[in-house]
Amino acid sequence: MEQKNDERRRFIRLDMTENVRAVDNMGRDIGRVEKVGAGGMQIRLADTVPASQFGPGSQMEISIVEPGDVKSTVMVEVRVLDGRILGVEFLN
Repeated sequence: MEQKNDERRRFIRLDMTENVRAVDNMGRDIGRVEKVGAGGMQIRLADTVPASQFGPGSQMEISIVEPGDVKSTVMVEVRVLDGRILGVEFLN
């Protein structure tokens, strides 16, 4: 029997209901964090961000900005780019 993608994930992913943003180390808005789990997160890229700048395997520092300007900074590696959806894995 073939397992569905969600059934074989190592970590549970939670849908973000608040407007949580991902910002690069230059302060530019990358997009909205849609899902997050212990291993990484899914970001819907902002319309102004070219998807081509996120090659699989590339690493970068991202700040996650929550409502009330609560900010956490993490190192991530790009794992998946599917149209305007960016999947990244946490490195730290």
